[in-house]
Amino acid sequence: MTTLKPKILLVEDDLLSRLSLKSRLEIMGEVLEAPTKKEAIVLLEERSFDIAFVDLDLESELAGLQIISSLKEKNVYTVVLSGREDERVVEEAYLLGCRDYLSKPFTKSSIELIFKKYSSEKNKNQTLQKLKDIFLTNDDSLIKELEIIDQALLSQRPILITGESGTGKTFLAKFIHELSGAQTPFIHLNCAEISESLIESELFGYDKGAFTGALKNKKGMLELAHGGILFLDEVATMPLSIQKKLLKAIEEKSFFPLGSEKIVRSDFRLISATCEDLKFRIEAGEFRADFFFRIEGFNVTLKPLRSRKDDFQNLINHFIKKGERRIVFDSKAKDILKNYSWPGNVRELERTIEVLQTRESGIVTAADLSNLLTKTLAKKVMRFDLEEVKRLGLKNYIEELEGNILKLALEANEDKVRKTLADLKLSNNSFYRILDNLKARESERA
Repeated sequence: MTTLKPKILLVEDDLLSRLSLKSRLEIMGEVLEAPTKKEAIVLLEERSFDIAFVDLDLESELAGLQIISSLKEKNVYTVVLSGREDERVVEEAYLLGCRDYLSKPFTKSSIELIFKKYSSEKNKNQTLQKLKDIFLTNDDSLIKELEIIDQALLSQRPILITGESGTGKTFLAKFIHELSGAQTPFIHLNCAEISESLIESELFGYDKGAFTGALKNKKGMLELAHGGILFLDEVATMPLSIQKKLLKAIEEKSFFPLGSEKIVRSDFRLISATCEDLKFRIEAGEFRADFFFRIEGFNVTLKPLRSRKDDFQNLINHFIKKGERRIVFDSKAKDILKNYSWPGNVRELERTIEVLQTRESGIVTAADLSNLLTKTLAKKVMRFDLEEVKRLGLKNYIEELEGNILKLALEANEDKVRKTLADLKLSNNSFYRILDNLKARESERA
C-alpha cells in the first residue's frame, strides 16, 4: 500500500529563506508557498493541507500569529518559524494552536523530527491497535505500557524492556525495529548465551592476530549495528568488566576492536531487555549503576500472564486456531489453566497448546494438564523431608537438592548456562561440580 505524501503549506516572506526551506520540504511532500498572510488565507480557503510552516514576522510584526488559529480550525499540524525567543510570544503561539516552535536558524534534523512527530501522531491509533492485536490484550495497564512505543519512535534514546521470561520482550524489540525502518540492521545479542571470554570479541570485534585463533579481521556487533538497532537481551547477565567498556562505547559512539589501534565509529540505537530487577542487582554490586542509567530511557514493562486474566481466553483461542487441529478443555482442565502460575508466561502457554494438539484425545482433561504443565521451582525445592536426610545423610541430601535445583533452573532457562549462573548466583566451578554430580547420580540410576 502506497503512503500518500503530506500536503505542505509554507508561509515565509523572505525569498531566500523560503526557497531554501522549500527545497528541503519538497523531499517530504507537495509544497505550496505563500509570501504573505493574505495569500496564505486564500490558499487555506482553496486547498487542504496536512502540515504548515509559518514565519511569525510577515509584512507586519507577528502577523503569522493570525494564521495559526485558522490552521488549527482545519486540523493542520502547524510549525512556527521564528527568530524570536520572547517567552510570551512562544506561549501565545502554542495557545493559538501551533504544535512546534522552531528557532531560526534551524537544522535538517529538526525538520526531520517534525515529520516523524507528524507521522507518529497520524498513525498513533493504528500502531497501538496493531500492538494490542499482536499481544492479544485489552488489559489497561499493559496497553499503557505499549503506548510508550509511539513516544520512543520519535527519539534515539535507549529503550529498556523488562518482564518475565516468555512475556514478549524480544518480539517487542523486533517490532520497534520494524516501525523504525526494517531495512536497517537489527543486531541481537543474548548476553546469557555467550561466555564471558567471548562476549567482548563478539561486541567489539577484533583484528587478525589479536589472540590465538584470530585468523582474520572480524567486525563486532557494535559496528554491524551502525545505522540500526543493537538489542542486548538478558542484559542483567552481562559481566561487570564488559559493562564498563560498553558504557564508554555507547557514550562516545566509538570504540577500538580487540588488537586494533584504529577507532571505529558506530551510531546505533540501543534496546535492552531483562527479566531481572536491575536496581536490586545494583544494590548487590552485580550491575553497574552508571551502565543502568545509560541503557534506560524509555522503559516498558510487560506484565506476566498470570496478571492478564482478562486476556487469557483470547490467548488460548488464538493458539488453538494457529494449529490445524481443534481441541477443547473440560471444566476441571479449565480451572487448572486459570489457576496455574505460568512461570513461562505466553511462551509456555503456546507450547502447552501445541503439545495438547498432538494428543490422541481432543478433549483435554485435568489429568492431561497435570502431567504436562511444568511445576514451579518453589514447589519442587521447598519440601523438606527429615527422614530422607537421615536415610541419605546430610551431605548426600544437599548434593541431591543442589542437583534438582540446577536441573530445574536449566530447564526454566532453556539450558542457557550464563542465565542459570546469574539466577543461582553460582561460580563456574560450583556449577560444573553440581552438574557432574547430577550426571553421575543419573548414570547410576540408569
